[in-house]
Amino acid sequence: MRRWGAQYPDGQYGPRNGESYYSSEYYDASYDDEDYYYTDPHASAPRRAGVTVRIGRAVSGVVCAAVIVLTVVVCVAQYLAGDRGFPGPGTTSVASHVVAALVAVAAQITADRRYGATALLSSTVVIFTASILMLTQWWG
Repeated sequence: MRRWGAQYPDGQYGPRNGESYYSSEYYDASYDDEDYYYTDPHASAPRRAGVTVRIGRAVSGVVCAAVIVLTVVVCVAQYLAGDRGFPGPGTTSVASHVVAALVAVAAQITADRRYGATALLSSTVVIFTASILMLTQWWG
C-alpha cells in the first residue's frame, strides 16, 4: 500500500514528480468527458433517410397497425361467433388476415431497418398487402 505523499522514482505506482494524469501515457485524448464515451475522430455522421423514405415508413407503419387491428377483430369475431352459434367470418377470412398481418409486419420491420430503395419497396409491400386484403376480404 502506498503511503500518503510517498514518491516512487520509477513511476510504477502513479505519475512521476511534477507529472499529471493528462500529461501521462494513460490519458486518451479521444475520451469525451462531457458525454462519457469514446468518440472516433474518423467516424462519419450517422445516415439519415430521405424525406420520401421517412414518409413511406410513417404511412406504412399506420397501415401495418391497421392490418394488425383488423386481424385481431376478425379473430375475436370468429371466436365469439363459434361460441354463440352465429356464422362468423370463416376460416378463410381469418387465415388471410393472419397471413397478411405476418407479411405486413415483416415488410414493416425491413422498412424500418433499411435505407433507400429497399425501405421504400418494403413500405410499398405493406401498403400493397393491405390493399389486397381490403379488396378481397372487406369490399369483395
